[in-house]
Amino acid sequence: MTPDGEESDETLVQNITVPPESAGLRLDIFLSRTVPGLSRSQIQKLIAAGSVSVNGQVVPKKYALSAGDAVRMAAMEPVGREVNLAPQDIPLSILYEDEYFMAVDKPAGLVVHPGAGNRSGTLVNALLYHRLESLSKGSATDRPGIVHRLDKDTSGVIVVAKTNAAHAALAAEFSSRMVKKRYVGFCLGKPRTPSAAGIIDIPLARSRRDRIKRAPDKSGKSSSTEYRMVDFRSGIALMEFMPRTGRTHQIRVHCASSGFPIVADTLYGGGKERLQQLAPSDRPFASSIMKCFTRQALHAEAITFMHPFLKKEITVKAPLPPDFEKALEIYRK
Repeated sequence: MTPDGEESDETLVQNITVPPESAGLRLDIFLSRTVPGLSRSQIQKLIAAGSVSVNGQVVPKKYALSAGDAVRMAAMEPVGREVNLAPQDIPLSILYEDEYFMAVDKPAGLVVHPGAGNRSGTLVNALLYHRLESLSKGSATDRPGIVHRLDKDTSGVIVVAKTNAAHAALAAEFSSRMVKKRYVGFCLGKPRTPSAAGIIDIPLARSRRDRIKRAPDKSGKSSSTEYRMVDFRSGIALMEFMPRTGRTHQIRVHCASSGFPIVADTLYGGGKERLQQLAPSDRPFASSIMKCFTRQALHAEAITFMHPFLKKEITVKAPLPPDFEKALEIYRK
């Protein structure tokens, strides 16, 4: 996975089949003996958080296993590269925080975690500075606290895990598609369907021509984006997106392949060339909207998840950034 994932979920799931010699063992004891790097108390917290299931059912820690049982666990065993992560004093806008999670408003231009070409100056470096002792291990050594991601140039809300149990529980929610996400964006053109709302189901895979890009591919991973057109004026659609899956660049590719690319998304056909395809009478207005953005006009406005420890639904919203506010002011005129 790349560090430029629009909504790529950092889910690390282990599927284990109970061997005959482990029949009769308690669930927590079996996992403590089977999964390296996790203590029995940590495993018990994961079970209590609903991050462990047996044959598709959440069961208590004392559950007696049978041979052949299918155990599924959102694990926290870090994998990946060894990197030297330096805390950096990068400002953070905190939208929500408790002892388990923190939600931040990621600005456009900020990479979520270190990767090729971005060894510092990332959200992770900022998190280490502000919350050095209260981040989960993450799914890799260079991703403490990171459960899901946004593209570098997509702004909006990201939820960070402060403990391993919190990370595993939220990762399990992402894996089960229980987390609800809402994006807003401006598009060049509009959906071709008669209705202003619909679902785009197009499998995606890494492009065979450009490794940075994703592309529609019948053999790719299933990808589904629900959308709603809020308004349409002079070639520009104001859109809401509710992605049902979390593939890299999903919303951007789905929009581009459906004929209404995100404004200023030069990677996927939302640049000036597409602007010239609009009716001549629409171009001045559309151009004024495009000039508001130096990045793709996509913002992760809200995320909703079931808090695994407080046992209530949490919704966190990120305010619109200045470029969106400016574009909306022009749009409403």
